[in-house]
Amino acid sequence: MFRWWWPGADVDEGELTSEIDQIAAAGYKGVEIADVMDSVTYPVDPDKYGYGTPRWNRAVETVLRRAAQRGLQVDVTLGAHWPAAVPGLDVNGPAASKELTYGLQVVTGGFSGAVPAPAPRTYEDRTSTAGVITTVTKTSRPDFVGVTAVRCLQDDCSAKPLQIDLASRVDLTSRVHDGRLDWTPPDAHAWVLVGSWERGTAQRNDAPFGTSAMLITDPEARVVDHFGAQGAQTMTAYFAGLLSPESRRLLRETGGSIFEDSLELKHAQAWTPGFLQEFARRRGYDLRPFLAVLAADENPNPFAGPIPAFGVAGADVAVAGRVRRDVDQTLNDLYLENHVAPLQRFAHSLGLGYRAQPYGEPIDIGQAAASVDTVECETLGCPNDDDWRAMAAGSDLAGHRVVSDEMLPGGFGTVYGNTQQDVAREVNGEYAAGANQMVFHGFPYATWPESADGATTDDWTRWPGFHAFGAGIPEAFGPRQPTWTMATDTSGYYARMQAALQAGTRRTDVAVYNQSLDHVTGGWTDPALAAAGYTYGYITPGSLALPSIRVSGGRLAPDGPDFGAVILDNQASMPLATAQKLSALARAGLPVIVVGDPPSSIPGYAADPAAADAQLRAAIGQLLAQPSVRRVTAEADVPGALAAAGLPPAAASSSAAVRSQHRVDRGRDVYVLYNDSSAPVDGTATLSGGSRPFALNAWDGELTALARYASTRKTVTVPLTLAPHAAIVLAVGDDDAAHVVSTTADDARYEQGKLVLRATTGGRYRARMSDGRVLSATIPALPDPIGLSRWQLSVDDYQPAGPGQPSNATKHVQWHLNDVAPGPWSAIASISDASGIGTYTTTLKLPSRWRGGTLDLGQVGGSFRVTVNGRWIGPVDQLDTRIDLGRYLHPGTNTLAVTVATTLLNRLRVTRPAEFAARPKQDYGLIGPVRLLPYGEAKLPARG
Repeated sequence: MFRWWWPGADVDEGELTSEIDQIAAAGYKGVEIADVMDSVTYPVDPDKYGYGTPRWNRAVETVLRRAAQRGLQVDVTLGAHWPAAVPGLDVNGPAASKELTYGLQVVTGGFSGAVPAPAPRTYEDRTSTAGVITTVTKTSRPDFVGVTAVRCLQDDCSAKPLQIDLASRVDLTSRVHDGRLDWTPPDAHAWVLVGSWERGTAQRNDAPFGTSAMLITDPEARVVDHFGAQGAQTMTAYFAGLLSPESRRLLRETGGSIFEDSLELKHAQAWTPGFLQEFARRRGYDLRPFLAVLAADENPNPFAGPIPAFGVAGADVAVAGRVRRDVDQTLNDLYLENHVAPLQRFAHSLGLGYRAQPYGEPIDIGQAAASVDTVECETLGCPNDDDWRAMAAGSDLAGHRVVSDEMLPGGFGTVYGNTQQDVAREVNGEYAAGANQMVFHGFPYATWPESADGATTDDWTRWPGFHAFGAGIPEAFGPRQPTWTMATDTSGYYARMQAALQAGTRRTDVAVYNQSLDHVTGGWTDPALAAAGYTYGYITPGSLALPSIRVSGGRLAPDGPDFGAVILDNQASMPLATAQKLSALARAGLPVIVVGDPPSSIPGYAADPAAADAQLRAAIGQLLAQPSVRRVTAEADVPGALAAAGLPPAAASSSAAVRSQHRVDRGRDVYVLYNDSSAPVDGTATLSGGSRPFALNAWDGELTALARYASTRKTVTVPLTLAPHAAIVLAVGDDDAAHVVSTTADDARYEQGKLVLRATTGGRYRARMSDGRVLSATIPALPDPIGLSRWQLSVDDYQPAGPGQPSNATKHVQWHLNDVAPGPWSAIASISDASGIGTYTTTLKLPSRWRGGTLDLGQVGGSFRVTVNGRWIGPVDQLDTRIDLGRYLHPGTNTLAVTVATTLLNRLRVTRPAEFAARPKQDYGLIGPVRLLPYGEAKLPARG
């Protein structure tokens, strides 16, 4: 499905209907409506075109109605842009996003005066009248939380950040009267008074940069509190008020989910009213004496955390870290209870699911993945596989089927330059990491919005149309792209891959314990585990508390991921409840492997840290005493320990580059194998679960019974050939059949139920059969390979339509070139800057002894299709330019056509040079070398 970028409500309902039809015809299952126009640098009238206006609501109803007719799913974002925000929300009210900030005063001698207060947080409050924005500067009100005193470690207390002696802390909150404090330090050292204050962040819903030139709504929206109950209550009340009875009916019919983007909250220390009380109730001690630990400044980098105001040394480092951990854990708990749970209930009340990206704050992402209906990450937010492993494990433990992926191909600065091969390679990597639903980023509305003053309108100079992020962030899927003419080829591939990856239940070999809050840190580093074929997911303190956590037959969560073991990897700390749970699981027979030293402390501080640590060590001692627990020195020792425990991987390959996903669907094992390298794989894979293998070609949907393999009662070993970053779907069944174990030919296959050998040279070939017999067959002499070096080339060159035309209008300039050799278009003067669709045609005469052949296209710059004798052969593997033409070519004269669809980058380098000229020109077209490689086949005799 697509994230569908709208430029607010400046959309035409007829165009929206057309775009729904385009998406349906291209084979995609649906859209997520998103009000995003970060690239628009001029004000757009929010009263006319803003989110939630009557025009917006009518447009949404139009889309829902058309989607219902076309059988498409429509997801809706939780308000405009992100984070979740409500127009006109009182920054100082209890529902608005809050932070804990600070003021400080260095004291030598007595102090008498007002509690140190923070510098004011001012913000621009904007409203619009007839499209004209009026700005009023306001100040967020600070509310007193507490005041502490700490001794400076330097005499002059001048280091930045200030170095403090945390052990000297003194809580002076009770001594404040009418905002004033009288206090004298106990010694002559320099001390710091730290006043802690709660205030509204005044954050707008234009993350991450907060620089939107326009009002998305009028009045301007402010971000809600994501940790307190009133934030979600206010958000859902606002959202519900936008929905007409007809919208609600249509959402139940076509809707899938309410979607919430990644949090991207801006603040000093994240906070919520009543946090001190919640902290004391959950953590068992008073936070006030430690408030200096939380003093921090907002980071100007929107993707980085707050900057601590104070530094500590020695034993204080551990104390401060443990207190911060308790604060983070409390924020996690409040987020899940006060934000996720009510939003999920609200979505369910509308007949929808709740899909969310629950990261960007200190959140147990495994627990969060279990808490939402559909967890989602993104290629920018989760650039390494560990985050996917944690989210997938949490989702699986909760019994959810889908792990969603905001697929932003290529990264920053690649828009209009990603080929469909680039996208497919990246998608395959995400599938291997644990995602099984792609939400492509994105499908832009056709044209640009008009400015509030009417001075800026959509026009041809902004070809090829509106884009929510301009030239910065990819991609722009849709009919503006030449590759869209072949969209069904890739959408069919993704649909089949996702059907396999969503079938039944995911199985994962082992679980690695990790207690990171937010993205996974300190994850598994040694490559030997994956190289041996083991799949692993991360379990967390929160996910270990789920109801599905039980042991049966020595397996953890047998109804879900069915982990064969849990690994503790140099884990220094662990919550007491988690240690007790692991001890009980080990006592029930679960294998546990402890790498390095076991945990010796709890991660938090506690009312009595020493006593809490002692309890933890006792629980770990009970764990280590269980016979199912093994200890090893290093990560590299774990594959051997697993093998010694009788726990082989479900899938293993002769290549260390192969990664796998394993599903069990109605008793049948399904595997997706992925080549995680830029080199081809040519080896074998051994799969558990049965004795007969089948392969699904996800590009064309053909399911093939493999004819060459070796099997035991429980495993099957098959040949495995994968192009770089390619993937294959294999299934294993129990209904074994006569087959070839090994052969001197290139391959063995079933043709019309008969075993045949295939080779690219003539000769006598042997095959060892599954019953031990050795059979032989002869393939006659074959023609020589044929070089295809001369072609007729027709190019449909995509260009802006010109003055007076809208930005999405394309002029199609036709080029016809004769006797062209394979090579990049950039080497041909007339089309050196062209982007579009090229069709290469050639004629070849094949000898009477022709039996079959493989077309090797060599290098291809763009998506491609092949036509033989006027017949399109159907979708072909875009990651392997070798195509079997055995059933299409015949002796005599044949006409061969190869159509190549390019990106738009080369043309945009010319038409919009300020944005695109600095990027290198891409090689387009049939680059080659192109060859036709004959092969022959011979049936194996029934008897030797």
